[in-house]
Amino acid sequence: MMVQRRYFFHVSGFDPYDAAAQYRRFVREVPRFAATWNVKAQVSAVHEDGAADGHWTVTAQAPDWRVLASFELFDWSDIVRAELKLSYGRQLGKGMAAFADLIRSGTAWRYFTANWRYGMFFLVPFLSVFLFGAIAIAAAGYVATAVAAALMSTFWGVVAAAPAVALVFSALMRWPGDRWRVTQGLADWIFTRDYMRGRHSDMEARVEAFVARIVACARRADVDEIVVAGHSLGATVAVDLLARAFDRDPELGRHGPKLCLLTIGATIPKIALHPKGGWLREKTRRLAAELSLAWAEYQARHDIISFHKFDPVKLVRFDSANEPGRPVIRRVQIHQMLSAPTLRRFRFNYMRLHYQFVMANERRTIYDYFMLMCGPAPFAHTIIQPNGPDDLYAADGSLRDVVERDVVESNLG
Repeated sequence: MMVQRRYFFHVSGFDPYDAAAQYRRFVREVPRFAATWNVKAQVSAVHEDGAADGHWTVTAQAPDWRVLASFELFDWSDIVRAELKLSYGRQLGKGMAAFADLIRSGTAWRYFTANWRYGMFFLVPFLSVFLFGAIAIAAAGYVATAVAAALMSTFWGVVAAAPAVALVFSALMRWPGDRWRVTQGLADWIFTRDYMRGRHSDMEARVEAFVARIVACARRADVDEIVVAGHSLGATVAVDLLARAFDRDPELGRHGPKLCLLTIGATIPKIALHPKGGWLREKTRRLAAELSLAWAEYQARHDIISFHKFDPVKLVRFDSANEPGRPVIRRVQIHQMLSAPTLRRFRFNYMRLHYQFVMANERRTIYDYFMLMCGPAPFAHTIIQPNGPDDLYAADGSLRDVVERDVVESNLG
């Protein structure tokens, strides 16, 4: 049967942008989605019901279908911003502790074995800190020599070196550090380490509160489908959320609405490959074995902030994606999602390519964030099509007859 109402929970990654900023991006992207798929789509204002920080609806329709999708954001941007506000001293201390932990435990090596691009991405903020430190020390040495020569006193040269190191290092952390996202990178690893070890009480409370919202939504049974989507580090949080939801209610996926999990640009192995990530490994295995849950992970080679061609449950590399399994792992090509001019503009902007997973496509292809949210074809049916939603929707946006026929045949076994 076609989906007429869907509830879509979205879990952002380590992103400082609040619900208002997320809403503005959402509104900006919907017209592009509508043009690509030749549908009509309208976004509501943000609901001021006090129940959720980021909650709105989008209505999409074509000649033979209409879907009302409720979008709710798991907003933890305030937690991210608090991490970013740590002083440089605390960031460096905690960041270097995280780096030492990853090296000592062998996790860093496992990143390179899993996907060398992600391994390089992991190193960037730490190598930047080492580079800035080396430059600051060299500059301080120059200042010390100049002061010592001017005052004919080695003592005053040494005294001048300390503030010079601090001043130069702080300046480099602002530029080019901000441009290179060094502070955000350090904060990300600091948060990840605390979250992995269960030492982040604010995040723990936020997760528990959102689990209650997912469970309540499933029990209301007033929609056809519930999708929990996690992007980047948010994919790990989404797994955590759903596993806890099943702890509260083992029959969660059997109350009425079909329960679905979408992980995109995911970094689940970031924690799962660490010796202390056993809790996450257990949760991914549990969700993969849950027959009432449809789980799809989409991976792209050009997204270096994720683990391409790496199974998030088995934690092994694979050569061929797009094969049946649990979860369903689909390989997507970002260059097939964007027009040639847009791709040229963003080809070397790794963050923009990473965020394409939550933005509207300019071309029809195997994966489309908004069509998984707004389309009438069931999530579980869409993710197994050879060409994804492109196989299901005609040029005028209508649903192809093959959808109803395939669903009927699958129900008949």
